[in-house]
Amino acid sequence: MAAYIAQRVIDGAYTYDFVISRRPDLKAGIDAYLTEKGKTNLITNTDTQQAPAQ
Repeated sequence: MAAYIAQRVIDGAYTYDFVISRRPDLKAGIDAYLTEKGKTNLITNTDTQQAPAQ
């Protein structure tokens, strides 16, 4: 499933942020597929911003 979704990101059907927000459980597999295909430019930081450390 991760490979399919990652390919759809490459094809432009979905954005990386959208698929990770819907399926965070597949993030590692999607990242691996995009990296394998040389598309790391599509991987964006989807972490939520945290308050700065005090």
